[in-house]
Amino acid sequence: MSGGAAIREGQILIGSLFNEPMRVETVQPNGAASWIVGLVGTSSERFRKVTITAEDVKRLTLLDPQRSFNGDGRLLRLGLQAYALGIAYEFDPYFGLSISRVDPLPSSRTPWTTSWTD
Repeated sequence: MSGGAAIREGQILIGSLFNEPMRVETVQPNGAASWIVGLVGTSSERFRKVTITAEDVKRLTLLDPQRSFNGDGRLLRLGLQAYALGIAYEFDPYFGLSISRVDPLPSSRTPWTTSWTD
């Protein structure tokens, strides 16, 4: 970690200054060699606003977030469909039946009493 590295939003700070890895939410300069940093704990989700100097930055490990799109596309599609069905169920409880590929039998459409009396 070089001393000239700047703290940016989205980075993860790890070091002895904090009891858990902290995600940087806000950064404001506070002079030549210090910053007022808004941090959120990655496990506790507690917000902290601290002043960090250039000396403190030298003792911290800064991790840049890396995004990858290596996930399973089928699981993403399944999750999106489940979410859409959950929302649709709130408005129409029979929505899942109406869009299914299963054709109901005639006995499923009419009550049992009318089929027995005919």
